[in-house]
Amino acid sequence: MGMLFFAKAEKQRGLELVCSYTDGKVELIDKNLIGPAAITNFDQNSTLPLDCLLCTGEKSLTELKSDSLLIRLGAKSVIQSVTAGSIKVFSGSMLVCIPKESEIVITSEKSSLKVKGKLTAIVDCTSNGGFKFIPLEGKGWISADEGGTKEIKRGRLTMVIGTPSKLGNAYDIDLLLMLKSSRLISSFPTPLPTMKRISLAIYAQQMRLKGKFNALIGDAPTDENLQMWAFGKSDE
Repeated sequence: MGMLFFAKAEKQRGLELVCSYTDGKVELIDKNLIGPAAITNFDQNSTLPLDCLLCTGEKSLTELKSDSLLIRLGAKSVIQSVTAGSIKVFSGSMLVCIPKESEIVITSEKSSLKVKGKLTAIVDCTSNGGFKFIPLEGKGWISADEGGTKEIKRGRLTMVIGTPSKLGNAYDIDLLLMLKSSRLISSFPTPLPTMKRISLAIYAQQMRLKGKFNALIGDAPTDENLQMWAFGKSDE
């Protein structure tokens, strides 16, 4: 009598991300279904499955946690199921907190960025299909398909553009102004686990850039066209 052995195919493993907070309209879209049956509410304590899109409505927020990753989504944002090594974001804004040394690829509609280190950063999609990468604190490296590798610098906004991806222009962003104005930081009931390190980064930047203007970056309609707004001086 012969013996038969069956090998179980290895499936792509998602990250066990559990919803710790929602505010407003947050929905899950199952890509394997069609029609109304594909859309369900994403409530607190829900787990983000594979093959799904997570979407937030106007003025809505949500936070997801695992042992190795924290993600916050702003209003009108869409991400795809997250794996241990990748996050796909299609629109809106996202905060990513990586408390332990890790490597992850962040992908938008047209561009991607490899991030290695431990850090807290904001990712903001632009209408040219790329995104802005804004580290709030942390250490590590970022790299794109073209343009080599760059060290992560706190408060240094870097544009990620094109296909294949490349690192575009970089700008200093006032972290204190961002702390006060960003709902991804200030509109959640619990502080970020890296808030102390963010505060130290803000203090160090304020000492280094004292007297310079504060700036916020707007959208990038094309790879060559960047919109910027500047606000006063830091001591006003």
